[in-house]
Amino acid sequence: MWFEVDKDGLGKLVERKGKEYVLYELIQNAWDQQVTTVDVTLTKEPGSRYATVTVEDDDPQGFSRLTDAWTLFAESEKKTDASKRGRFNLGEKLVLAACSEAEIITTSGGVRFDDKGRHRLRKTRERGSVFTGLVKMTNDEMKACCEAVTRLIPPAGIITTVNSQPLMPRTPVAEFEASLKTEVADDEGNLRPTTRKCVVRVYRPLIGEVGTLYELGIPVVETGDAFHVDVQQKVPLNFDRDNVSPAYLRTIRTLVLNRVHADLTPEEANGTWVKEGLGHREISVDAVRSVITARVGDRAVVYDPSDPQANKLAVADGYTVVSGGQFSRNEWQNIRKAEVLLPAGQVTPTSKVPGPERIVPEREWTPSERHTVAKFVAIGERLIGQSIHVVIADDPKANFAGAYASDLGELTINRAKNSPQFFDGINEENLDLLIHELGHHYESDHLSTNYFRALTKLGAKLAIAAVVTPELLK
Repeated sequence: MWFEVDKDGLGKLVERKGKEYVLYELIQNAWDQQVTTVDVTLTKEPGSRYATVTVEDDDPQGFSRLTDAWTLFAESEKKTDASKRGRFNLGEKLVLAACSEAEIITTSGGVRFDDKGRHRLRKTRERGSVFTGLVKMTNDEMKACCEAVTRLIPPAGIITTVNSQPLMPRTPVAEFEASLKTEVADDEGNLRPTTRKCVVRVYRPLIGEVGTLYELGIPVVETGDAFHVDVQQKVPLNFDRDNVSPAYLRTIRTLVLNRVHADLTPEEANGTWVKEGLGHREISVDAVRSVITARVGDRAVVYDPSDPQANKLAVADGYTVVSGGQFSRNEWQNIRKAEVLLPAGQVTPTSKVPGPERIVPEREWTPSERHTVAKFVAIGERLIGQSIHVVIADDPKANFAGAYASDLGELTINRAKNSPQFFDGINEENLDLLIHELGHHYESDHLSTNYFRALTKLGAKLAIAAVVTPELLK
């Protein structure tokens, strides 16, 4: 014999995993069989240091090889089937290592484990198997085990009860097929990585639950994400079966984000898992748009260093200006590909006065335009104390309704960007534009205090002028 195994040392592996591991291992072994019911009982007498764990199923075949219960690393029949949970034929031994006493009765016989060793029993069952174990357990561990079992997602068609209470099935918020990495045994029994198409189900965690990655209904890795993700095949876990590679987790997160992006809250959209998905090469354009909208709203632009004033115009117009540091390089690549955020210089560019070809000659002005311009000249002189020159342009491609050149004292009104009622005498629309543009006589920066004060000062002067000289606004 090459090896000896210290049962107590093996039991410490279970202690590190938590006593709920015992239940998970027994239940998943039952689920992997041809069963329709699995009944779990967990009881603890008051004052006792031990709890009794019983797991019973109705598999017609029972244990195909009873010796698998105590033979470490024997070839597992599950290794070649990616839809089964087992791999190394280790789980049952860890369960036994956690027990002070245990008994297994199945269709092929029975075996008992106690302080004197292992004993074959003559007992058999007509169908199914029953495992009974005595596990050292504190009251807190008992409570943790009872809570842990409720986190299981039972397979369809298998009624699973815990202390006579059925585990309720859960309704996924999304379900899809994906090609994911897994591991199956080759012809020589060696586990090899491969890629296989499988079903993935996404669930909202119940109150008090933490987002978790599941393998065929069994929690394997807490992710802290907004959703549970249940992969319906072997997940490529490490040897301890408690973690996956960062690359695999990023893939899972991206696949989920592509399906649930429309339902994210702003808080969820800022989660780590969403940020990872947003930077992944497989993220969808729709998912990018949903995430960006949830994070920064539907009125947002990118800070444009080539047009500083455009950034301020965007803020003044109610846009959120997004800086380069708010997203990673990979995230920005996907954002640009989706065309979901444009530079401020493209959305709210600094006003540029149209060329001479777009200026409307005075001889072509309508009577109402002549009247309104005359009023603007009179009001402008009253407000800023100097004469202004008014020009009318007609440029549908320009980005502005009006522009004021303070060095020239020239106000340009773009006919194409104002309503048909703009030149119908003095009204709220044209006075709003006039005050806005004359504010630039004092300050060009829309966001500065000086500009704000200029607007309030002009408003006050206009109110006084309306009282002192009523005909000015008629």
